[in-house]
Order: sequence, then C-alpha cells, then structure tokens
Amino acid sequence: MGDKFTSRVGVLIRNFRIAAELTQKELAERCGLNESTIRNYELGNRYPDEATLLNIANHLNVSFFALSDPDVANIFSALHVLFDMEWAYGLRPTIKDGKVVLKFEERLPSAGSRPQEDLDSFKKMVEYWARLRDKLDDGEITESDYYKKEIRFPANPIDSDTSYSVSLDLADDDQMMVQEMIENEEVAEALKDLFPDFSYVKRKRKPKKD
Repeated sequence: MGDKFTSRVGVLIRNFRIAAELTQKELAERCGLNESTIRNYELGNRYPDEATLLNIANHLNVSFFALSDPDVANIFSALHVLFDMEWAYGLRPTIKDGKVVLKFEERLPSAGSRPQEDLDSFKKMVEYWARLRDKLDDGEITESDYYKKEIRFPANPIDSDTSYSVSLDLADDDQMMVQEMIENEEVAEALKDLFPDFSYVKRKRKPKKD
C-alpha cells in the first residue's frame, strides 16, 4: 500500500475522530485497540487491515467506504469517490430529462476553501474528457486512441524537481497550453507527442533575491 493512500486513511480517521469529539485514547478503548495504534494509523506509520478499519468505522459511525482507499471496482467505494468529488470540486449528479447527468456547481459551504485555479483547471479537464468521449462516440477516434489519451494524461514531467502548470484551452480543439514552464523543453516535446496541437509559452525565470 503506497504512502499516499496510507496517509489518506490516517487523515480521514483523524478527521472523523475529531468530528466525533473523541480523543485517540477514547477511540482506541471503544475499538479495543491501543492508543498508540490509533496514533500510528493517523500518522500513516501503519495501515489497518479491513477488519480493523471496519471496527474503527463502526465506532466513528461512518461507512467503511468513507474511510477506506478508493476502489472503483467496488460499487460502494466508487460512490464515495463521487461523493468526494462533489465536496472537493462541486461536481454533483442531477436528473435531467429522466437521465442522471453530472454538473458543476458552487461547492457546498462547509467544504472549506480551495484555490479557484484548482477548481477551474479540474473543470476544464473534465470538459476536455467530455469532448474526447464525444469524439469516440462520433467515430472520430478509436477506442484504442481514447484509451491511450486517457492513460497518458497528463504527461509525466521529465524532471520531477521542475515545476510547471498546465491549463486547457478548449476554444481550440485538443490544444493544451503550458502557462508556466521553467526552461524544460523536454516536457514540451513529451506533451507535443501526446497532443499534436500542443503549444506552450515559456516564462523567464525571475531573478533570485539576494
């Protein structure tokens, strides 16, 4: 189990415990565990097995799938992934003409703050996905093309220490523009290989302050 998922579960246990107004010791006692075990779970030092996680979920009065790692192969876990997307990005289901559709709306007030840039970028990426799927449905691309674009999006940076951000300009079909790219032409070439219409604007480094 990767560190990312371990820490996610730990953070969720901590958040739900605090919401339940329980200390680590109190939760541990209810679950028949040691206080240090709960502490290590929350810190991401250890990962609970399914039985233990179910025990913790029951004593926090939440669903097991609200605590567990995302697993879209499981219908209940997949639903909680969608719940998370509503809270994080405002993407929610609604009924239109008797069909379930997903739409973006303002995030729920209690969802907390999130950079508007993140929300805008996520919405644009979902719009890009929708257009790509429409191309598949219209026969403009094959299922193989569709799959290849999915698994390679976004392109991995050549240098993990190089920071750059990508935004989608959907006015021009399939075009991606890098708003900030710190002198890394290899990344640009990788993106061009993935998206033939890719273009970018390189910004100059700001002089370092003494």
